[in-house]
Amino acid sequence: MTYSDRLKVFLGPDETLDNFLRPLRRLDGLHRYSVNMTRLAVPMRPTDISPAISSAPGRNYLQCTGAADALAIELRVTIGSTARQFVVGLPGDRIGVPGLDMPVPAGVPAPVIYPDEVFTAEQAAEIFTAYFETGAVQPYLQLRETVM
Repeated sequence: MTYSDRLKVFLGPDETLDNFLRPLRRLDGLHRYSVNMTRLAVPMRPTDISPAISSAPGRNYLQCTGAADALAIELRVTIGSTARQFVVGLPGDRIGVPGLDMPVPAGVPAPVIYPDEVFTAEQAAEIFTAYFETGAVQPYLQLRETVM
């Protein structure tokens, strides 16, 4: 996991919902504004993770941006050699164009979203936990493809 493009933490097999909730509750949209969880291509021990592996962006990830009470969640999946990016949302119809900007520092990329694509830290922790355990988001969530 990478926090606000700075601190990197490697997760082990015994992570719980609270391990995800604590850092998500600390997001303030200014100094702490994002969490990115990249899945390694193959499981490995932290001692085997080289600086090159650690600094390389992952092909598949789940990330959120914003503040603890207003988070946008994005999912990136690679199928074959094609990467696809999605905004995660609750089920429902999307009418018109998305219009909500997330609270992040100037110059930090964040998706423009619909109201039902905004999550709290508690909701995001459940989504991160499911992704950590299964490599996917829960099937009740809706994915809206975006341009990368």
